[in-house]
Amino acid sequence: MPDKSQHVLLGHAQRSLQIAVSGADILQPVHLLAEAIWPAAVLKHRLWALECLNALCAYGELPARLFPPEKRGTRLNFVLRALDGSLAGASHREIAEVLIGERRVHADWTDPRNHLRDRIRRSLSRGRALMHGGYLNFLV
Repeated sequence: MPDKSQHVLLGHAQRSLQIAVSGADILQPVHLLAEAIWPAAVLKHRLWALECLNALCAYGELPARLFPPEKRGTRLNFVLRALDGSLAGASHREIAEVLIGERRVHADWTDPRNHLRDRIRRSLSRGRALMHGGYLNFLV
């Protein structure tokens, strides 16, 4: 049986909230009802969604405090920028100079422990894995 729910995407600034509505046509006035007791696995997410919806209704915005920065954001930014450089044909050293800085690369690139080279290699490996379907894990 196909899912009969409709999805509404509410947005403000660069933040968004998606709500699935079932049992009503979203093009008509809708009276929202929510279950009062949720399984522990979804409790946190549903309370967050209600808090977002409440803020949007009360103040006309989705406040930044409800959207903390992604903890992996800085690392993912580095990984994707490294991948972009690699796909554009840049060498590992050129990528490191852009992302880490020429001075640091000049000083540490030949360090026998290879920490900068390894960082770039790991980032490119992770970037390629994301590019070849690993990004789907973010949707789980």
